Amino acid sequence: MNLREQRDAALKAAQEPIEAAKTAGRAMTKDEIAESEKHLARVDELDEQIGQAEKAAALAAKAFAVPAGQPNPGGTGEAVGVAAKLAADEAYKSATLAAKSRTRFSQRSVEFGAKDFSTGGAAGGLVQTQYGQVVPEVLRRPTIATLLGSGTLSATTLTYYVQGPTTGGFAPVAELGEKPAIDFGFEPQIETLTKIAGITKISDESFQDVPYLVSVIEGQMRLRLVLAEEDQLLNGDGTGINMTGILNRDGILTEASAGPDDDLDALFRAMTNIDLATQLPADAVVINPLDYQRLRLSRDANEQYFAGGPFTGAYGNGGFGLNPGLWQQRTVITSAIAEGTALVGAFEIGGQVLRKGGVSVEMTNSDQDDFIHNRVTLRAEERLLLAVYQPAAFCEVTLAGSGS
Repeated sequence: MNLREQRDAALKAAQEPIEAAKTAGRAMTKDEIAESEKHLARVDELDEQIGQAEKAAALAAKAFAVPAGQPNPGGTGEAVGVAAKLAADEAYKSATLAAKSRTRFSQRSVEFGAKDFSTGGAAGGLVQTQYGQVVPEVLRRPTIATLLGSGTLSATTLTYYVQGPTTGGFAPVAELGEKPAIDFGFEPQIETLTKIAGITKISDESFQDVPYLVSVIEGQMRLRLVLAEEDQLLNGDGTGINMTGILNRDGILTEASAGPDDDLDALFRAMTNIDLATQLPADAVVINPLDYQRLRLSRDANEQYFAGGPFTGAYGNGGFGLNPGLWQQRTVITSAIAEGTALVGAFEIGGQVLRKGGVSVEMTNSDQDDFIHNRVTLRAEERLLLAVYQPAAFCEVTLAGSGS
């Protein structure tokens, strides 16, 4: 193929993924964008080669053109003039064809241009600029879901049995004597999947021209989905489509602090309560950041930090730990739990988060009037349920030092 045929082929290849996305009524994928950009780069390369060839043809036509009435050393002036005219006409046609082809593609792809996140000029056009870094929020701490057992679900509901107070028990029995009965107090519990979801919209132009910002938005949506999930797992009230969170489950234990100096002791008593009620060892504590800060900065009569100072452990012993666990337990510090309340539990055995399909992040330009306004809607969602197998494996602790 000559240069123009190669250019036409590259241009057609660049248009194909755009047409495919437009026909399907969706935004282009990252792979499609990369594919189109690759072929457009080839078009630019061929345009440069064609331009050089056209310049060479024009120079040749000019160099060998013979003025009217002048003899031609190498032939007739008429023949060379005709050749020069043909070369010039060909150069003009090539330049015109290239311009028309680029104009057609530019008109077709105007909906994929840039606007929202660019600085518009006097005519509202794109001003190319280098954007500063957008730092995504990354949730680095453990969450409630990471404390609980995890699993997957194929159905939409789960029926399981919750163990209540056990009555009866084993006892010595005489020969031929009646054996004692044991009632484990199992009661059926039915949980239904809950969907947690959210959407946001960006322009097609932003989607195309600022891909790193799209990745940041995706990360932000996943983060906020995790935070909404954590709130439901803790505080869901069970009304409507809300799940029933751990703090609103019937049968969880309670413990109260007698005063600010008793808060740490109350947390330990909660651990003991769980052990006595279920024979399960507590494995984690959930606490509000303000309550944790107060306990973390608490000091003894010698003004020594209980959890170690800003540079070393208490009285210079041991290494420094920024957020050491309370009573050596895994500790989730989250504002999802109210100040003045802490939750101690045998999380890993006492409850489980079951998911169906995992977290889904999808995009479309077919929502409402997005297509005619060149917008893309991003949606993040998940479906999950919380099963609490032993409510007594959790103890809600009321702290007395809140706000002091």
